[in-house]
Amino acid sequence: MMDLNSLREIFTSALASDCLDAMGYGRQVLNEDIHMLSGEGVMLGYAFPVQIEIVESFPEVPYVGLLKALDAIGKDQVYVTPTGRAGKASLWGELLSTACNFKGVAGSLADGPSRDLTRCRAMGFKIFGTGSLPVDINGRYEVVAHNVPGVIDGVSIKPGDLIVGDVDGVTIVPTEAIEEVTKRVIDKSSGESNFRKAVKEGMSPSAAFEKYGVL
Repeated sequence: MMDLNSLREIFTSALASDCLDAMGYGRQVLNEDIHMLSGEGVMLGYAFPVQIEIVESFPEVPYVGLLKALDAIGKDQVYVTPTGRAGKASLWGELLSTACNFKGVAGSLADGPSRDLTRCRAMGFKIFGTGSLPVDINGRYEVVAHNVPGVIDGVSIKPGDLIVGDVDGVTIVPTEAIEEVTKRVIDKSSGESNFRKAVKEGMSPSAAFEKYGVL
C-alpha cells in the first residue's frame, strides 16, 4: 500500500473520476446525496467494508460485531457501511469517531445517516453519509462481518479499494486500478496547474486546452 500523506495534497474525487473514465471505469462514483458530514479536505484511504443485517430486537449483549470491526480497522482505512439504503438508524457517531481517530483511520463512509455531528466536527473526523439521525444502531442493525466486499449505489467496494471523498462526492478506485489512477492523477493535476497558469497569463482557454489537454 502507498503512503497516502502526500497524495492527499493532490487527489480529489473529480480527478479520480476523470482518470477512471479515461481507463474505461465509467461508474465508480456514489450518488450525489452522499456527502461530507464532518471533516475538511480529502478523505483518502483503503476500504474496510462491513456487512450488516437488519434486526428487530435489542440483543442481550449489544455492539458485538461493531466492536470487533472497530478493533480490527487500522491506519489509513475507511470504515464503509453499506445498508442498501435501509435508513433505519444512524450508522456512525462520536464515540466511534474518537476510537478511529486515535488509530489514524481515514474516515467513515455509509449510505445512510450519522449522528453526534457537532462533536465529530469538533475533532475533525471525516464522515460521509446522507444526513443526520439521532437513532442508535443497537437493536436495528447488527454488524455480522468485517473487511468483506459490499455495494453502495451499484458500485462494488472491496477491501483495499481506494476511497476518495471530498466536498464534490465520493469516488471508488478499484484495487487493480489504484497504481495507474495515481499516476494519471499526478499527471492531470500537473496539467491543470499549467492550464490555470496559462489562462491567468492571458492564453485563450482553447489554446491552453490544446497545449495541456485538460479542462
